[in-house]
Amino acid sequence: MNDIEFARSLWYLRCSRILPRKSHFMIDGIDKAGVVGLGVMGFDIAFLYAMRGCQTFVYDASKAAMDSLTGRSEQTIERLKRRNRISDGEIENVRNGLVAAAGLEDLAKMDLVTEAVSESAKTKLSVYQALQEAGFAGILTTNTSSLARATLLAGGVPDRGKFALTHFFNPVLYTQMVEVVKGDMEAKSFATVIAFLKDLGREPVETKDISGFVSNSILMYYAVMALHLLQCGARIEDVDQAAKELRLLPPFISFDSWKPSIVEDVTRVMFELRGDEFLRSSKLLTALAKDNPKFYIDQKRNPEIYRLVEAPNRDIGPESIKRALKTVIHVAAARVVELGESPATVDFVATDGVKIPQAPLKEIDSLGPAAVLEELSKMNREKPGIYLTPPELLNAMAREGQTFYKSNQPNPWLNSLAGC
Repeated sequence: MNDIEFARSLWYLRCSRILPRKSHFMIDGIDKAGVVGLGVMGFDIAFLYAMRGCQTFVYDASKAAMDSLTGRSEQTIERLKRRNRISDGEIENVRNGLVAAAGLEDLAKMDLVTEAVSESAKTKLSVYQALQEAGFAGILTTNTSSLARATLLAGGVPDRGKFALTHFFNPVLYTQMVEVVKGDMEAKSFATVIAFLKDLGREPVETKDISGFVSNSILMYYAVMALHLLQCGARIEDVDQAAKELRLLPPFISFDSWKPSIVEDVTRVMFELRGDEFLRSSKLLTALAKDNPKFYIDQKRNPEIYRLVEAPNRDIGPESIKRALKTVIHVAAARVVELGESPATVDFVATDGVKIPQAPLKEIDSLGPAAVLEELSKMNREKPGIYLTPPELLNAMAREGQTFYKSNQPNPWLNSLAGC
């Protein structure tokens, strides 16, 4: 097994656990579910619903997506069978319970509908409007990567009492954590969503209504930093190797699953809603997003990537790469607390969801905010073209000698700051 195959295998093992298997369930009235949008995430979500025993009606505006539903299902069944991750009963559930809907009106009688269309508020709202006109009155969830609940409610279309944000992790069929935004959703409907997710074998975590949730707040910073390192002269395999030595997700192996165009869309929306300039600071990302080239072909780095890189003729050592990857995680984690999330939630999602080996905020407390700021300053000096602005929260903590935790609990001092 080569390094790339090993990294992929390690990542799947770290992200997945064998789930308990059931043949059928019904929770608080959730007997039939619908999924709108059959992209990578939408299809896997629908497959999961059906596999776990829920009759699932699916719809996509693309005829090709609908025509390929059975073929994709069988391919997924075979892949899961090879990895011993699906039972005979679950195969029967999928074959009998994953139903192609003729149109959105067929989803009107569903107890719960999950929308998983493109990362566009306009597109999502058009789906909500069509469902409403068809008479849908159940619970609506959106699987978004970057949009905020407040943004999607601004037009007054969804019933806010029955509307939640869910963020399944990719790959859906191998990861347990799901971030959920409740907002002012009614308690009974929210409890139903949580119970439904748990019965799917997933681990729901309630997060604040922040664009990018916790996971993408960290991962998108991390992805952009990896591209900056490449632009500065680092080699693809050297960045991935440094990440593996830190027990972090190898970024360029991951890009071949994420696709640059998806990262481009997510970082664009996050920038529009949050104003974090670093998220839109990589010209290389924009260039890659046009054609989505692979970073690795036949287990070897793709030389075509370097045609898009205007790298200086300089060598970046492994310690410098590691400093950049660690520092960007610290900065990103602190930034999401600055936006209002609990330190405990950030550290939990970072370690249990994103699989970062050390809780980043506890690590900042251990190092000291001033030391983290010094590492950031050193990184900015070392790498021309990269400038990662420190969150004002970190500056304030360094000035006042504060930490994220006091007596192993979130520091009450954070509540005195705007947005925290």
